[in-house]
Amino acid sequence: MRSMLRTERNTLLKDTGAETAVTHMIFFIAAMVLAISVVVLISGNVQSMIASSSASSKILSEQMRTDITIVNDPEIIPYDGGSGKYTFYAKNTGKTELAPEYVTVLVDGIFIEPVDVNAALTDGDIVWRPGEILTLNVTTTPSPLEAGDHRVLVAADNGKSGAMNFKT
Repeated sequence: MRSMLRTERNTLLKDTGAETAVTHMIFFIAAMVLAISVVVLISGNVQSMIASSSASSKILSEQMRTDITIVNDPEIIPYDGGSGKYTFYAKNTGKTELAPEYVTVLVDGIFIEPVDVNAALTDGDIVWRPGEILTLNVTTTPSPLEAGDHRVLVAADNGKSGAMNFKT
């Protein structure tokens, strides 16, 4: 029995015909195709992650250079009884230019619709540059606000905001 096992093993080891070479070549090609597929998939994911990281870095950098300060006197907020508008003054104290049309205003945590916000720069420019003051004429609901403490928040399009508590 032992001699039979040795002869079978020897014939398997000695079998180096064309069939074995073709089989090895097929397995090698399949392994290469599989390896290339994995590399393509991984490189696609890496490229996506790099692009996402780059966009995130740009937004974070812009937020770090942006700052808004509301410069009203919190005890006396201008209110025009005829038009029903409160006037807030926001100063761009950051280092980046902002677009006034993309400024968001919240009063007491309530979003003020863009049609109820009239944003104007004192020099009539369309770009809110660092150091400039943006005049915001805001119609609130209810108008006028009830007597007491309130909060206004002015946010830029990149999410950076400035807030102030005030009394009416």
